[in-house]
Amino acid sequence: MYIQQIQISEFTCNLFLPEDYYAGNRTYPVIYVNGDVPIQEIISEVSKAGYGADFILLSVQPEDWNDDFTPWSAPAFRKGEKMPAGLADVYICHLIEEIKSYMDGNYRTMPEAEHTALFGYSLGGLTAVYTLYKTDAFGTIGSLSGSLWYDGFGEFMESNKPLNRNTKVYLSLGKKEKLSRNPRMSRVAECTEKAKDILTKQLTQTVCFEWNEGGHFDDIPKRFAKAVVWWTSNRLLD
Repeated sequence: MYIQQIQISEFTCNLFLPEDYYAGNRTYPVIYVNGDVPIQEIISEVSKAGYGADFILLSVQPEDWNDDFTPWSAPAFRKGEKMPAGLADVYICHLIEEIKSYMDGNYRTMPEAEHTALFGYSLGGLTAVYTLYKTDAFGTIGSLSGSLWYDGFGEFMESNKPLNRNTKVYLSLGKKEKLSRNPRMSRVAECTEKAKDILTKQLTQTVCFEWNEGGHFDDIPKRFAKAVVWWTSNRLLD
């Protein structure tokens, strides 16, 4: 398995290349991930599901998780924490103009939207959905245990339109996540259901909502693998 750490602009990224990448000249679809993820475990789980890792995957470490992966400022999530700064627009600009541009210029990618996915977990999943309304560069969005409870986000989705209506969306959530003691975060199930309904009306493509066992921090590699398998299966059907 070929995984390396690379620097793109000010962002530290982890890059996975398919096993046969250096054996030929073919191009590959790309999965971008908001935030660092256990790539090796995810690829292993994808393999267990009977699928080959026939794609490039790049995970992007934010400078500050709560700042880069929030669309606007809001009250602090917990007592004693600072308020999130709401810098997702800045992060998305870097993602498109610097990170994706670098990948398309230096690796054999398939740069078109239909071959490019953006996944994220928690606040990274929130930003993945937010990206729908900021760029048409991604043909698939995956929000895993996404923080779609974020203050005002449902209202934002209702009052805006995705820039690429042909985008496919994968949402997933743990069944116990609504049991959070944090009253804002305990709304995650109803907010994710609402997001699915909104996106189903706004998009022409599939919107999948999958439930998982456990809470917010359970089986993260397996949840990512399920999203990758869903994306792979849908690409094969196109």
